[in-house]
Amino acid sequence: MAFQQALSGLNVAGKAIDVTSHNISNASTVGYKAASAHFSDVYAASLSGAGASQVGIGVNLAAVQQQFTQGNITATNNPLDISINGSGFFRMDSNGATTFTRNGQFHLDKNGYIINDQSMRLTGYAALSGIIVPSTPMPLQISSSDLAPVATGTNDSSTFRGVKAVLQLDSRSVVPEIPWVDAAVPTGADITAGVTASGGTAGQATAGATAYDAAIAASSTQAEASQAAYDAVIGAGGSVLAATAARTAGMRGANYTPDPQSYNYSTALSIFDSLGNAHTLTMFFEKTAASGEWNVAFNVDGTSNQYVTVTPANALQFNTLGQIASGNPMSLQIDLNNVMGALGTTNGADPVISFEVDFTGTTQFGRPSGTNRLEQDGYTAGNLIGLAVGNDGVILGRYSNGQSFAQGQVVLANFTNPNGLQSLGNNQWAETSTSGPALVGAPNTSSLGVLSSSTVEESNVDLTSELVNLITNQRNYQANAQSIKTQDQVLQTLVNLR
Repeated sequence: MAFQQALSGLNVAGKAIDVTSHNISNASTVGYKAASAHFSDVYAASLSGAGASQVGIGVNLAAVQQQFTQGNITATNNPLDISINGSGFFRMDSNGATTFTRNGQFHLDKNGYIINDQSMRLTGYAALSGIIVPSTPMPLQISSSDLAPVATGTNDSSTFRGVKAVLQLDSRSVVPEIPWVDAAVPTGADITAGVTASGGTAGQATAGATAYDAAIAASSTQAEASQAAYDAVIGAGGSVLAATAARTAGMRGANYTPDPQSYNYSTALSIFDSLGNAHTLTMFFEKTAASGEWNVAFNVDGTSNQYVTVTPANALQFNTLGQIASGNPMSLQIDLNNVMGALGTTNGADPVISFEVDFTGTTQFGRPSGTNRLEQDGYTAGNLIGLAVGNDGVILGRYSNGQSFAQGQVVLANFTNPNGLQSLGNNQWAETSTSGPALVGAPNTSSLGVLSSSTVEESNVDLTSELVNLITNQRNYQANAQSIKTQDQVLQTLVNLR
């Protein structure tokens, strides 16, 4: 009789309606993968083997398989909302138990761990001093500690260390000349007159006719290719004695500022000491009489360049093609004790800043001087102000000092047979022997997809198709019910036989 076939049909059609209804109800569930019911026919075992007279005894639900096709990507305002474009699952940790999900809606808990709505922790590779360390995946934790300052020249970088300066120096520049400076000292004045000049011809100082009982020391520093310092003592009658004397008299407020025409070009940037205090490093470029040669002078916070030690000799030599031939890089050592002695204190910072100034890429062409690139590798302290996740899963912490440091890297897991995963609910799957072991790695490697921050992957349910399936399964259910009704009528006919 056909009751068995019809009953199996009703059962399977009902389950198919359940699957379709489940899909429809999860049409808005982030990361949900639509399922489909698979059917198989049923035949009774026969001792006589196969034959043309076999009649089936119904239908069976063979499997309910999820379709791991890509869902649409939708933008959000949460940087920790992450979508997977391609294959793979997020690897989650729940009290030591590992599960997998495609739902990338994450946030931070009070301890800085990245968690989902079920408080499961997202796992990945940890970072050490901003460097990703691939190892056994562990729950990712974001540090909210301030980023410690780094002094210029102490930051390990693959591009440069210290200061990078790429300039264009005008080959048409003329050798600057220092103007004469005359300082007249009134008769009877108690005064020290000093002139500091760089390049060109030094100035002269004259004093009144009255003789000084106490020697008055006048100090002058002049430089062309090198520097020389000496003391001159002004005697009675205004004569200059070729002798060295200690400074015995002084005058407040008498400073000589070099004429800007004493150099051809200057540029400045901030450098940092060990505590993150900023200091202004100014570089002066002076064309010399030698072909293709430029003197370079440095000062810090506007103080004398005698507090900056430069090796080798502070001169850049260019070839006939306008490229640097020698003098690059220059090693600088800055004495903060002297620099800050005039301006304040070092406030506990290391009194010495040592770094290189790399002029690679600097040119000397026949066009105006200018700065193409000027940067350094130090920075002040900073606090965490935001997070960003790259396509490769690296989580970057953004700090108030403009720096970005890796806090960790999200890993993905893939399976040889994703349909063998066990559905746990809450958008979670578990590994089984049918799925095979999880293949864990960084995003955008091997067969793993890429990540997108501030986005989520929508459900891949096609509502139109599901509604059509619902109607079809409803008709199947009605048809099987009709089979039972027809079989009942046949039985009624048999009962009515006389």
